[in-house]
Amino acid sequence: MADNRFYWLKLKRDFFKRHDIRIIESMPNGKDYILFYLKLLCESVDHDGNLRFSEQIPYNEEMLATVTNTNVDVVRSAIKIFSQLEMMEIMDDGTFFMNEVSKMIGSAANNDNANRQRRFRERQKQLLLSDGYTNVTKNNESKSKSKSKSKSKNIKEKDIEKEKTAKRFTQPTIEEVRAYCIERQNHVDPERFIDYYSSNGWKVGKNPMKDWKAAVRTWERSSYSMPQNKVGANGVKITNDQHDILDDIL
Repeated sequence: MADNRFYWLKLKRDFFKRHDIRIIESMPNGKDYILFYLKLLCESVDHDGNLRFSEQIPYNEEMLATVTNTNVDVVRSAIKIFSQLEMMEIMDDGTFFMNEVSKMIGSAANNDNANRQRRFRERQKQLLLSDGYTNVTKNNESKSKSKSKSKSKNIKEKDIEKEKTAKRFTQPTIEEVRAYCIERQNHVDPERFIDYYSSNGWKVGKNPMKDWKAAVRTWERSSYSMPQNKVGANGVKITNDQHDILDDIL
């Protein structure tokens, strides 16, 4: 079965800075030796570092010179140097073994391209799912913030309603009116005050009463504190009907 794999060499970035490579390169014909070494690596890459013409016939120096298009004298000198630096071994059966190929080899089958494309599509799918999750998260956060604002608004509205409720007028008792009149040291009759506003639905003119204490203070400044149909300080007689007129003015 044909080998459908393809191979490559992975040279480290500092390959030409290695001590052994620099030593070889500094020799006479050193650059030719390095080029020959790279060609040997390429020739052995699909045989796990082994160099043979066939299972029955090993390469000799002349054959390697022909295969790599290298001067035979360069081949002889280079093989000797590579062996001394343990970059190459010559096996008992004549096989040339490149010691570093196993560390530098990479390979893939023809269908690996399809595998890479499939992995790429999977990554794209994951990215889309991740973006979708991010968008959902943002939407949820937005909804949460909206709910939070709405809840805060409702709380504020309830607080305002409570304040309104707290400020809502409460009818005083006669004891409360009497105590306030004593505190004010006025002559307002608490019973008359209670009876009067109870009869008109606790309104000041046409408007609902908001502050009964203010009404008491108004009474003490007017003739409301006097008996009915008595003459006021200005000599004018005040009747109950005139009380209503005063309330309308207030």
